[in-house]
Amino acid sequence: MLTNERILSVSIARRISGEPTSAGIEVETILLSRDDEESEKKLLEDLNEKLGEIKPLGVVGYAMRSYDIPLLSIKKQRHYQKYRSPLWKLIDTIESAAHVDLYFPLKRMGYRNLEEAIGSPRFENLPLRKTKSLFPSGEDKAKALYEAWKTGKEKFKKYAEGDTHDLLLIAEKLLINSEKIR
Repeated sequence: MLTNERILSVSIARRISGEPTSAGIEVETILLSRDDEESEKKLLEDLNEKLGEIKPLGVVGYAMRSYDIPLLSIKKQRHYQKYRSPLWKLIDTIESAAHVDLYFPLKRMGYRNLEEAIGSPRFENLPLRKTKSLFPSGEDKAKALYEAWKTGKEKFKKYAEGDTHDLLLIAEKLLINSEKIR
């Protein structure tokens, strides 16, 4: 795991208007154009540029400390070794921004996975996109996501953006309501 993985996309959700836990979230996705190293280099450089524009103080994700952050760290290091061009904004985000990983808080609240949390009554009042069900869970999920990325990308993009959007809303609800995590 993490050794020969290709980053197919990066989605960024951020609140641009409205009150927390309401509508007003902007989501942007940077998609890999082709399954090759040059396209991934471009994706990383585009991500670096976008991070420079928005200057995130924090990053919210689900199981990101065990997957997304280490993968991005490996990719930025390889990029530097190969091209001698540091991705400074990506480095700042990985090394300096606050990382809010909802995996363990949601597990302590009794949810087995993110899809279960998204479908729970606790979060039913949020304007969630609920795109987790677009793809099967389990071992076939990675293959299904890759195939969707390869064959048109719209369903893939809808899934990625819904996931990112919903995570931000859940994080806002947990923070704003200071819900007690068991």
